[in-house]
Amino acid sequence: MTEDIDRIEDMERHETSTKIPMGWLIFFIGIIVWGIYYCVSFTPEISGWSQEKEYLESIKK
Repeated sequence: MTEDIDRIEDMERHETSTKIPMGWLIFFIGIIVWGIYYCVSFTPEISGWSQEKEYLESIKK
């Protein structure tokens, strides 16, 4: 029952040989960019923003 396969293309599954759709690629890159923006914007060590600081500024007004 063993078959001799001479070409590597014959061993590849058809479902995995297609490329990712452009919309999914744009979505994936967008999520990475948004994640970097979010981490930079809301990490107190990087941006200086904190919830406690925001609260104290709001009650001073």
